Amino acid sequence: MRRAILLVSLLMLTTVGASLPDSTVKLKVERKLADFDLGIQGGEVSPNGSHVLLYGVEGYAHLISAENAGDENMDVILEKETTQDLNDVTWHPGGLSAVFVGDSGTVLRFNSTNYALGEAEGSSVMAGKDINAVQFTPGSSVAYLGTEDGEIWRYYANTFSLLDSQASSRISDIDCLQNDNICVVTTLNDGIAVIDQGDTVSWIADTKSHTWMGVGCEDPRINSCSVFGSGKKVSIVNIDIIDTSQSELGEIIVLGQLTGDFTGDNPGSNFASVISLGPLGMVRWTQFSNEAFLMFENEDAAGLDVFLSADRYAVSWENSENSGFLVTGQGGVVSFEPLSEDVEDEFPEFLAYLLVVCVFGVFFGMIYWNSPWLQRKYANLTNRNKRNEQ
Repeated sequence: MRRAILLVSLLMLTTVGASLPDSTVKLKVERKLADFDLGIQGGEVSPNGSHVLLYGVEGYAHLISAENAGDENMDVILEKETTQDLNDVTWHPGGLSAVFVGDSGTVLRFNSTNYALGEAEGSSVMAGKDINAVQFTPGSSVAYLGTEDGEIWRYYANTFSLLDSQASSRISDIDCLQNDNICVVTTLNDGIAVIDQGDTVSWIADTKSHTWMGVGCEDPRINSCSVFGSGKKVSIVNIDIIDTSQSELGEIIVLGQLTGDFTGDNPGSNFASVISLGPLGMVRWTQFSNEAFLMFENEDAAGLDVFLSADRYAVSWENSENSGFLVTGQGGVVSFEPLSEDVEDEFPEFLAYLLVVCVFGVFFGMIYWNSPWLQRKYANLTNRNKRNEQ
């Protein structure tokens, strides 16, 4: 039965030509964190995968369960310590603390043992600077920060040090290799930089002509990171771990069949990245195989809830491949799971039979109308039947 349906599908595809990629997950709205727009900007999953720290406008900070995000009883609303917008968060590799950064030099330390949130010591040196990105290195207590005006800073032991100020546009994202304290920095207009283990910043040639929205270094098996740019562009930064100044940008791939554009990324399961789309949608990218799969597009969100389709992406995570949660900017918690792979469950059997009959009927009909011999045989047969009836 499946073979017949597959044959029909192939025949139909040859007539309509290329189409947009199919979605691979189905969505379910679990709850809303509030009855008003919370202005959530993003979030990050803890190293052990148990919790997610959310952040947003006017100092919003919230801890939810990663595995049971739909359960409000597992929420922890963190005490507001600032009225400034929070723009990013990073967990310490040990998982017991985290750092939030935001506008006007805001740097907050979070303690996961008592849920305390307070101003980081020494952060007064950052006063007046809007900080957009922060990332701990995987094997140390060093974190790198990026500002709105393109500065790259180092944070360690309550000390902030300026590393580089060559750029003038926003630092859009920072991520680090899983097995080395080497990090990649993306900017909106000044290209891509690599920070080595000695805190030296090297800018990669020929990367300034693109608007880079994010970077993901999810796969520990390779010394490279994926970068995501406006215009649905994906590329690979191949990192020379001996001399990071020799790192290079690979070929740029444009995922042109997608609707919308890239707005950022989050880590997925099995070393993949989840790319966010605007308007609301998600794409799963696997660097090792250079494969992209549409998870869902805005039309799918509209089919579930028109208000969801008008919302914006904040953060998502996978607990397993194609299964996890999305939190929207307004505070919606949406679960997703793989679409059923059983075609018969989604395509009624009687319709499948009917479609097969129709297709083969058209096929044999075309043969008949183009075969005078068959027409004569049919005419002779019908004439004999008429004579017999008389």
